[in-house]
Amino acid sequence: MSRREIILVVIDPEADTHPVLDRAIYLAQRLGMHLDLFVCDYDASLVAAKFLDKTALKSAKEQAVSTHLQFLDDLTGRVAEEGVPFTVQAVWDRPLHEGIIRQALHVDARYVLKDTHYHSAISRAIFTNTDWHLIRTCPAPLWLVKPDTDFDRPSIMAAVDPLHEHGKPATLDARILSEACALADSLEGIAQIFHGFNPYLEPDDPGLIETRHAEALRALTEQFQLVDERIHLVAGVTSDVFPQFVREHTTSLVVMGSLARSRLENAMVGSTAEKVLDQLPCDVLVIKPKGFISPVNLKQRPHGYHYEER
Repeated sequence: MSRREIILVVIDPEADTHPVLDRAIYLAQRLGMHLDLFVCDYDASLVAAKFLDKTALKSAKEQAVSTHLQFLDDLTGRVAEEGVPFTVQAVWDRPLHEGIIRQALHVDARYVLKDTHYHSAISRAIFTNTDWHLIRTCPAPLWLVKPDTDFDRPSIMAAVDPLHEHGKPATLDARILSEACALADSLEGIAQIFHGFNPYLEPDDPGLIETRHAEALRALTEQFQLVDERIHLVAGVTSDVFPQFVREHTTSLVVMGSLARSRLENAMVGSTAEKVLDQLPCDVLVIKPKGFISPVNLKQRPHGYHYEER
């Protein structure tokens, strides 16, 4: 590597378990990367407390950040045992997704890793509001870790849209495929490609639709030299067929794209990603188009921002 590549590992100090740390160690060992273990916190009740003057509030924030650093120190025993280089950092920042993005920009993260949350009532991992904000606005590849995903010789599924029916730029599919193939090679896994198409858009000639999609998919995948059995063209509405397809193929990681959207679009649920992500039983890696600029930047730090590193 020409420079130290960093995996930003977002740790939830309220969680009982941290699958994201296991995945981060696994990736750091195999990709030769450095871990940045990170807690972002903000306690609105402290800010609103009328009995605290500015000096007392500053001290309370510093104590909160120091407590999180100690928490991170307590987690790092296994990281050290595995010989993975790391730093620990904590920050008083808000909202959470912006604090994470600012840290990703600060360290120039190669990946941002974050746990999703397990919801016992429906027995699956679900995405939080913070996850959705990160999916839309995090400039670095966002790796969302789900519980109990098997990464022994991982099967990595690239979800592409070669006819750009969902508005993706042509170059994004190439980035998705390149990332999936590179990871499969580094992790001694296999790369596969999924593309779903709706055959009912041309009810009088569904075969014509399939031919168009097959030709576009073939053109996209030629440079990656994948064998035919790893290239999957599936008829059906993607949001309906993709989650089941992923389960049937024992997928470890789905690599897919996310676009910058307007505020109006952000307020509306309806994209393919929003329909399928919660249903996927595996990790998800979200890639942005080349040249994507996040609406969050380092100059937007809130009043009272406080940061410490060890």
